[in-house]
Amino acid sequence: MGQVAICIDIDKCTACRACQVACKNWNQLAGEQTQNLGTHENPPDLSATTWNRIKFVEAKTPSGKMEWAFFSTRCRHCDEPGCMYAAQKTLADAVVQDATGAVLFTPKTKDLEVDDIRGECPYDIPRQDKATGQLFKCTLCVDRITNGLLPACVKACSTGALTFGPKEKMLQTAKKRVAELGGDANLYPGEAFSTFWILPEKTDYYGV
Repeated sequence: MGQVAICIDIDKCTACRACQVACKNWNQLAGEQTQNLGTHENPPDLSATTWNRIKFVEAKTPSGKMEWAFFSTRCRHCDEPGCMYAAQKTLADAVVQDATGAVLFTPKTKDLEVDDIRGECPYDIPRQDKATGQLFKCTLCVDRITNGLLPACVKACSTGALTFGPKEKMLQTAKKRVAELGGDANLYPGEAFSTFWILPEKTDYYGV
């Protein structure tokens, strides 16, 4: 299997959080004690047991109207992963990159300095399990995709906001969609990733 990608079309996202729940279900991630933050956004941050989280941003439209903007916060699976290069300075195989493009954290991450790894991630994604010291994040569902299945989040998306396939095909789809949306629509964070977003507005509109 060559490099693959998840493409997320924010214009089609309704913030139902099915992707968030599917991630927890498939990976058997424990629930967390949370609190009402005044929005449907919960939990308030990524953690060792929350690898995908729908972010709610109160944004102002060009016409001045206030509305909710949604963004799926998760690992981008960089083609050139800073977290992996930082880990290699201590343990060569603590963080590895699969042929699919998935950047994977192994149990050996417990022997790494968490601040060194998080500090090299421009998106502040990795989180540490305080009990074991191990670092966790999205795996791109490498166990599913290498067995011919869709990533759990993509499988659960009912609106078609999430699609999955060969990276080049996903990039073509994303570029076509950006052109259709027009205006400030853009591909975020760029082409050098295995997870990327189609944003109808500029990136700062979504707080990223």
